[in-house]
Amino acid sequence: MKKSPNSINSEAGFIRWGFVASFLAILVTFPLASGALGSPIRIIASISPESLTVGDRFLYVNTIENALGRALQPIPMQEKLGDATVLSPVVKLAKSPKGTVSYSCTLAVYQPGPAKIPAFAFRHVNSPDTTLYTGDTLTVNIASILPPDTTGVQMADIRGPRRLRGPVWPYFVIAAALALLVFAGAQLKNRWQRKVAKPEVPPIPPWDLAFQRLDALKAERHLDFGRFRQFYFELSLIIRGYIEGRYETMAVESTTYELENDSALETLRDDLYSRLFEFFERADLVKFAKAVPNLGDAQADLQFGYDFVSKTKPLTKVSTAVESAPAEVKA
Repeated sequence: MKKSPNSINSEAGFIRWGFVASFLAILVTFPLASGALGSPIRIIASISPESLTVGDRFLYVNTIENALGRALQPIPMQEKLGDATVLSPVVKLAKSPKGTVSYSCTLAVYQPGPAKIPAFAFRHVNSPDTTLYTGDTLTVNIASILPPDTTGVQMADIRGPRRLRGPVWPYFVIAAALALLVFAGAQLKNRWQRKVAKPEVPPIPPWDLAFQRLDALKAERHLDFGRFRQFYFELSLIIRGYIEGRYETMAVESTTYELENDSALETLRDDLYSRLFEFFERADLVKFAKAVPNLGDAQADLQFGYDFVSKTKPLTKVSTAVESAPAEVKA
């Protein structure tokens, strides 16, 4: 059955209007979608509470706007953030306004007057993009603990030096006598200690000493405050000191290349050997090239220090007592 010319024209017109409507929809929705992803990131800083005096702890919040589709994380901070002292690590807030992400930490300012606090610095997570994002510096007015008008406040002046009463020579005589008594007591103590034999304290095994130093390094919390360079200096020195005591080789003063060619480490397992020099290479980059490592890699390197000492320390020898049979008594 053939279609009439009118029906053919109506169908062609309907198709044309459908193309036009689709094209207009694309023109309207594309700028909106591209604007949501291409709009610049804004970082807005705020404090709570807003009224502060010297030494008050307050919450410093950084809100990231236009963060849709972007995975950002804050860079660990040092102990100071502008004029403020950092009292806690940066954490992500569980609740944030729609379309935003908020991070916060606890700060305090110990000087009255205007205090300038820069915003956090953010970077992409697991991305080759090294762009740093930050906001404007926030100026906070810190009130003094003193009253505004100190005219009625009486402050005691510093007392001047007092003069000694009477002649001065008796004080010199007393001082000389005390010095002679201290000297005589020290001589008697030395003679007494020479007569009494001091018990010899056995040296601490290198693996026990390494565990103690690793625990002390963990307690310093360098990673929480972003002190990566100091962390890797100390961790590298601990592992090198353990290798020097355990394998009797000059590991502390040797370079990574010299250690890699040291025959004393040939007895290491292949996985421990490769992991050890992977750590040394990363530590050298942080210490000497000022590279900024990933926080997860730094935590894994600290755990590797414990594992390396545990897996390479000598096994404890358990002595077994052999009971001998009683001797026969001859009649």
